[in-house]
Amino acid sequence: MSIRPLLAAATALVVLSAGAPDAARAQDAYSVILEGGLVADGSGRALFRADVGLRGDRIAAVGDLSGETAAFRVDAAGLVVAPGFIDIHSHGDSGVTDRPLAESYVRQGVTTFFGGQDGDSPLDIGAFLARFDAEPAAVNLGMFVGHGSVREHVVGSDDRPATDEEMEEMASLVGRAMRDGAFGLSSGLEYVPGRFAPTEELVLLAAATAPYRGLYISHVRDEGGHLEESVREVIRIAEEGHVAGQLTHHKIIGKDRWGGTVQSLALVDEARARGVDVTVDVYPYTASSTGMTILFPAWAQDGGFAALQERLRDPADRARIR
Repeated sequence: MSIRPLLAAATALVVLSAGAPDAARAQDAYSVILEGGLVADGSGRALFRADVGLRGDRIAAVGDLSGETAAFRVDAAGLVVAPGFIDIHSHGDSGVTDRPLAESYVRQGVTTFFGGQDGDSPLDIGAFLARFDAEPAAVNLGMFVGHGSVREHVVGSDDRPATDEEMEEMASLVGRAMRDGAFGLSSGLEYVPGRFAPTEELVLLAAATAPYRGLYISHVRDEGGHLEESVREVIRIAEEGHVAGQLTHHKIIGKDRWGGTVQSLALVDEARARGVDVTVDVYPYTASSTGMTILFPAWAQDGGFAALQERLRDPADRARIR
């Protein structure tokens, strides 16, 4: 196990990230020993008190290390030593380029995050990841290639199907991203231009990730009154594209609809029972956040944000939108 997915609560993390030795001195058994913390080893067993010895970037020992030497020691008494948290849905890939210390993550014990969510990612995943190979951030970073970013580049923001040639180009871009290290394809089907893509387009692009065991992860088309249809679409894309599918931040919006996820989760159970690898993740809090553009009808956003603004300036269009 790497040192990066290690949490000795906030204080130990801050000390480690501030400059713990990369390797033990010749006379020391360990680079770092975390002393007397409550260890949660990820297996599900009860917490147990132990020392954790690190050698270079590896966890070398867990147990009583009181008689061992170390170049650096951390008193973890009263703290929990645990695998770092993985944020599987993050928009931090833009922020971490400017703030590579990622303190908002590290101070919460998050050591790995996945960006490129909701259909929005750098188009050139390889170049993006190469930057962090050259100058690593304080956290591990995984990326999805965004369907919206690919469609914007090839088709634009117009409400129309892609041509056969455009589909080939989009599939090529997705395949390149997978070869360059993407974990799969993300979509944001409430947003422009993702909302203009038919299901068949998404099936074909998800299938482009299948040779690389990609994951199709989706902010679905509608998290309100059409949630069930949206869930069925993700299941279809996963099944026909021969990939794993994930309903990201799954919920139902609108107090009058609360409880509706009983039906949507039943759809997931049914799909899994017949062998479709479809899963769900949720927020760890009772809130959600997005942009105001989802309040506008699709026709009003045909052509992108500038076109929406132009329609809002027209009295007749504005009245129709209202």
